[in-house]
Amino acid sequence: MDVFEAVASRYSCRAFLPTPVPHIIIREIVERAARAPSAGNMQPWRVYAIAGQRVEQLKALLAPRMATDLPKGEGTDYTIYPEPLTEPYRSRRFTVGELLYRSINVSRADKPSRYKQYSRNYQFFGAPVALFFAREKAHGPAQWADIGGYLQTVALLARGFGLHTCPQQAWFFCDFPTI
Repeated sequence: MDVFEAVASRYSCRAFLPTPVPHIIIREIVERAARAPSAGNMQPWRVYAIAGQRVEQLKALLAPRMATDLPKGEGTDYTIYPEPLTEPYRSRRFTVGELLYRSINVSRADKPSRYKQYSRNYQFFGAPVALFFAREKAHGPAQWADIGGYLQTVALLARGFGLHTCPQQAWFFCDFPTI
């Protein structure tokens, strides 16, 4: 697949097949993505990859919480959405949310079903692999932008291998259990 097709076919997949991804492919994606540009060539990212039993263990740890608790967030280093969220961004976000829930036949009024869909973030939407991107706490917006470029490169390389991805900020709000 060429880069144009990878860009055109990339989307945030929310229903993965359980097909295992060979570790060699995960490693190749992560290593090749390091060619992404970064300010001063800092490459400020750390990547933690889990697959197979480790993914299942993490899902199992979070499943009881997702069955009973609405995510409250444990705090972040930055505001995800500016307050107030102005136009055209508010409308874009609202429209995409409406399209997502309509595609799975969940009405806006059906909060339990909307929450159930949201909680699927913490099950990786069924993906057999999870990559977590980390940075030093002291790093700022320039390094966050570098990580964004790296993450996009990972997503496009995954497409090159015929795989889909779903970058998620939901995990940023989660106390990270140790597995």
